[in-house]
Amino acid sequence: MSHFFRCLLGLTGFFLCASTASAQGPVGYGDWQLHLPTNHPLVLADAGNRLYVATENAFYFLDKTQNTTQVLSRRDGLNDVAVTALAYDSVTKQTVLGYRNANIDVLRPDGSVRNINDVLRKLGQGGIQAGNSPINRISISNGKAYVSASFGVVVIDLVKLEITDTYSSIGPGGTTVSVYDAASTGTYLYLATSAGLLRGALTTNLLDYRNWTLSLPVPLNPGAAIYRLLAVYDGQVYAAIDGAGVYKVVANAWQSVPNTYAGSFRSLRTSGIGVLATDDNAGVRRIDRNGVVTTVVPAITGYAQDVVRARDGSYYVANYEKGLQRVQAGTGRVTDSFVANGPASSLAFSLLADAHVNTVDVFTGGYSERYTPNYYQSGFYEYNAGQWSNFNPPKLPGNSSAIPYLLSPVRGTRTPDGTLYVGAYGGGLLEWKGPDQVRHFGEGLPTGSPLIGTFGLGNNRVEVTDVAATPEGKVWVVNRHLLPGSSGLFILDPATTTWQVIPWVPHLQELERIALDDNGYAWVTVSRKTDPSGTGPAIGIYAVDPAITQPNPPRLFTSATGLPDNQIYELAKDRRGYMWAATIKGVAVFNDPSGPFLSPAGFTLPVVRRGEGTGFPALFSEAVRTLAVDGADRKWFGTDNGLWLFSPDADEALLHFTTANSPLPSNRIVDVKVNNKTGEVWVATDAGVVAYRGSATVTEGEPHCTAVFPNPVRPDFQGVVGISGLANNALVKITDVAGHLVYATTATGGTVTWNLTMPDGQRVRSGIYLVLSSDADGKNGCVSKVAVLSK
Repeated sequence: MSHFFRCLLGLTGFFLCASTASAQGPVGYGDWQLHLPTNHPLVLADAGNRLYVATENAFYFLDKTQNTTQVLSRRDGLNDVAVTALAYDSVTKQTVLGYRNANIDVLRPDGSVRNINDVLRKLGQGGIQAGNSPINRISISNGKAYVSASFGVVVIDLVKLEITDTYSSIGPGGTTVSVYDAASTGTYLYLATSAGLLRGALTTNLLDYRNWTLSLPVPLNPGAAIYRLLAVYDGQVYAAIDGAGVYKVVANAWQSVPNTYAGSFRSLRTSGIGVLATDDNAGVRRIDRNGVVTTVVPAITGYAQDVVRARDGSYYVANYEKGLQRVQAGTGRVTDSFVANGPASSLAFSLLADAHVNTVDVFTGGYSERYTPNYYQSGFYEYNAGQWSNFNPPKLPGNSSAIPYLLSPVRGTRTPDGTLYVGAYGGGLLEWKGPDQVRHFGEGLPTGSPLIGTFGLGNNRVEVTDVAATPEGKVWVVNRHLLPGSSGLFILDPATTTWQVIPWVPHLQELERIALDDNGYAWVTVSRKTDPSGTGPAIGIYAVDPAITQPNPPRLFTSATGLPDNQIYELAKDRRGYMWAATIKGVAVFNDPSGPFLSPAGFTLPVVRRGEGTGFPALFSEAVRTLAVDGADRKWFGTDNGLWLFSPDADEALLHFTTANSPLPSNRIVDVKVNNKTGEVWVATDAGVVAYRGSATVTEGEPHCTAVFPNPVRPDFQGVVGISGLANNALVKITDVAGHLVYATTATGGTVTWNLTMPDGQRVRSGIYLVLSSDADGKNGCVSKVAVLSK
């Protein structure tokens, strides 16, 4: 069996290669890369040389001639996310996409995309009442696309690319019905609806419910499901009914097709050899024009959702558990598997981006706003050198013992030697050096562990909400529990497996987040819920001195000492050593160089001085749920209304990304972290993870100035060129080979970007350009070369 693995998951496409997966290539500066799972396909559309695949989280096509695939998103012209229905018209060579929110796109043969958003707009205006996922299926007939939806049927003219009709109140007595599927014979339009099978003559006014008739009843088993799937083959209409089987219209009457019973049908599709019925048990069965039923794809491991017959007689099967597969007819032998190199799911509670090992981890556990555990056991996913590794319990050795350790992993940190420490919300602390090198710390395990169960000693549910590593390799552990008088803040020395317990003060058992400053002090947030009833007031932030002898007493910061609110979501140290707090009412900063114990100073609110929001505290009306600092000391803030980039002092908003102007799959930002080695800004949303290639990095050690992307610059390139590895905040001049100055700027951290223009705004001519850089003292200089090719 030959296996093909999808190697590059991203907006530039990915390649299939035997046995191994190639690393993802870099995207351009200011560009996005999606890291969404494509391993749960749901619907297929055969477009000749292309096979379009709608999955639970992404949308892509397989080029059947090249054995390559490409993920499509807003960057490629799509107008939305979450494709739930699609169909291909072989006459106009267009593919119609229906999104979860009822938006509609038409992919045209020249690669352009035509958006038809009438239904989406009417839903937003209340003109149409619909369920959570309005569009059910799309079918094509005679140049028209019939979009079956929870409020009726939308008819799209595929030549004019416009909606011509909407049939909504067409049920008995003019009631509104949900339409699950549609099929046209050219004379009649059949609808599978919540009221039964309806039929209307296409020569009549189908806006009038009186021109629809309830088709002759199909004999159903008691309690069987309603009609959901339709298809037309050889002039006959077929209907698949869960718990009953397939029926067809013969002489205007419904007849049962023998040997087609299924508890639940997944798809009913017409092919050149008959009707293909996919169900949850028997696999894929073919019904020929004589009613003979043959199993063409036996039941396979996983759940077959849809099927398309290939030209050579094999079948492309959308296997929900194993991805897109090519299956040999009759035998069921899988000849090709298109398995995504990506995260195993879209679950993402938090991120860890470690520049020293150039690795990003995605943790899938979590808890609610008021700390109710979700008990997820999906493990965590790791991205390194362009490859994803999924460490979820089914993939781990010693499965029975691995699952408790990976119960709801929520956050992680790395010590200088690269060891990963994972805090699990219910599973304690995990020391991770690989699947075969794992140490687990729980309540009293191993002997000497001070960790405490959620409801006190003797309770095995140990909630670790955050961890942080010191430069010396020790690990701070935040153990949230409800045992007053007992601390929930500890320091583990992995070298000796010994613990330091931070002495208890009120609420030190109810902590959530932690960040370490340049003095070695810990800043920890008190949980937003401060007692089991959830009625107690929020407390704020403690600054903690870990000194063994004569430590400074913990200092509590609240709204009385400058915080906009005592409900804190995250803390972070910036490149100047300032401490930033993301709160339910914007952000605050502690920037007193004397530190938290030597000065009475408190937090201050950054006020916007330029641009949108001038005169007001930054994001004062937003719940800022996460924050990160990039290589240029700029601040990234995640909110329920998108992702923001602010200047170093948060006095100017530089960028604001939402689903409307970026490939973000959702506006609700769960976490944001920056890989300062690459400049990538990793963003976890409640719908999955994406990465934005920012223009700021941090150069460790001597500048090397060799990373220029892209180089050479092709004539059709429209982005910006980036040169990384410069001295941090270097002075940069770009000249032609004759020494004429083209551009001058200061690097953002260790990277500079150039939009290929001269001072007058004109694009530079073809040639070699020199990038001259040095630090502020004129030292650590280097020269890079950029080749620009023009038409």
